[in-house]
Amino acid sequence: MESILDLYMYTDIWLLVFVRIVAVISVMPVILETKMPATVVAILSIVLTMIVFFTIPQGTLAYTESFLGYGILIIREILVGLVLGFGILIFFQVLNFTGQLWSNQGGLSMSQFFDATIGAQIPVLGRFLTLGFSTLFIVSGGYHYFISALVKTFEYIPVGAAIFNPSISITILDAVAIFFELGFRLATPILGVILLIDVGLGILARTVPQMNMFVIGLPLKSLILITLLIVIINYLPEYSNIIINYMKNTYFELLEGLNNGI
Repeated sequence: MESILDLYMYTDIWLLVFVRIVAVISVMPVILETKMPATVVAILSIVLTMIVFFTIPQGTLAYTESFLGYGILIIREILVGLVLGFGILIFFQVLNFTGQLWSNQGGLSMSQFFDATIGAQIPVLGRFLTLGFSTLFIVSGGYHYFISALVKTFEYIPVGAAIFNPSISITILDAVAIFFELGFRLATPILGVILLIDVGLGILARTVPQMNMFVIGLPLKSLILITLLIVIINYLPEYSNIIINYMKNTYFELLEGLNNGI
């Protein structure tokens, strides 16, 4: 697409591009976590649609002139956007999961608030880690990658040409498995230390039964958790790169699955 005239002539195609982009960004953690107003989301979607629409070659567009077929295409484009958006969202939740594990075992499980991205209560620690990851993603030029990835969706999957194959479910299950793997991998060092503290407190309770282990143990574990967090936070940029690489791989596997079921 090269001019505004193209936009006028292909308004129906423009709408399909818009619908897919809205579906993708509607589940983006940065959008949900900041509770961005619907007007701002709509403007952002229109701007991104304009960028993508005039970037993709006309050969990557396929559509039908049937009214019923067009309605089906809109639904298909929404599903494509949601599937691709989920492939991004799940990796943004890795650090939320890690923070949940740390908080439950470190005595901070009561400090929770509502997270709109998953519709559930999450610990403050998980929120802190996720915001740190989101900041690193943006500062490192993640928005450039995001726009490039949006363009790639229309190169891999022309409008109206998505194929929902069983391979997509396998890719999603693999992403869920990686989600738990990454979450436990980061959480294990601190969980191991907390386990040793629990063992030590158990031995101390048997040795000195008069001592109130609850009064001693809870503040002790919280203090050690915060101290270890200060140490581990230095490795967050490196670990964020690992998460982003997995996210990219999953995203393109979903693209291939929606394109030809590879």
